[in-house]
Amino acid sequence: MSTYSTGELAKLAHVSIRTLQYYDQRGLLKPATLTAAGRRQYDEADYDRLQLILLLKEMGLSLAAIHQIITSDHGNQTLALLLDQQAAQLTAEQATTADRLNRIAAIRHRLPSATTHPLTSKTDMDQLMLAKTALTRVHQRLLVFGILIDAIELGAFIYGIFSGHWWPFAGAILVAIVLALGAVRWYLQAVNYVCPNCQAEFKPTYWVAFWSRHTPKARKLTCPHCHQTNFCVEVYDQH
Repeated sequence: MSTYSTGELAKLAHVSIRTLQYYDQRGLLKPATLTAAGRRQYDEADYDRLQLILLLKEMGLSLAAIHQIITSDHGNQTLALLLDQQAAQLTAEQATTADRLNRIAAIRHRLPSATTHPLTSKTDMDQLMLAKTALTRVHQRLLVFGILIDAIELGAFIYGIFSGHWWPFAGAILVAIVLALGAVRWYLQAVNYVCPNCQAEFKPTYWVAFWSRHTPKARKLTCPHCHQTNFCVEVYDQH
């Protein structure tokens, strides 16, 4: 039977050594043996138990709940039910995803032919994935900035309620407006738009983009190349 040191088990399970030490302290994963020097030694059963703990964490269970389940008299029955439910949920999600992909393919097939940019190599695919990741980061940073602006406004509002002085709130509103305009400018500089008619990628002017109708992934703009107005798809500006 294979045995593992703390570092070896952490590497095998893709967790940190500190995580294993914490699980030991919580009584979730005690090592099978200790060496003469007091070092932890884990075996295959410990590895299986760790995999179970990590899976249950992914399912949203707290460490306290996991400990109660795996140490209870009917823990195996509870685990079986939980795992069956998770398997059913994942199967349903897989079916939903497959159905959605089929509908996308069917609708895409019925669309009029367009001169899209095909992915001809692994490099093209890598660039596409990097661009999607970068665009996600842009959205996340904009969200954080929005939360910060809301916090400034809320803090000033609460101060006004308790102090009776409202000039800080008025000042906070002005600061929030300036910050919001700056955030939108930064955001629009980070993205471009692709015309669905001619497939051209372009960057609209600030105020045109600012006042245009939009969804989370598209904005209604007039393409400077074909001069048609459509909902143009947002992409990350890689230039």
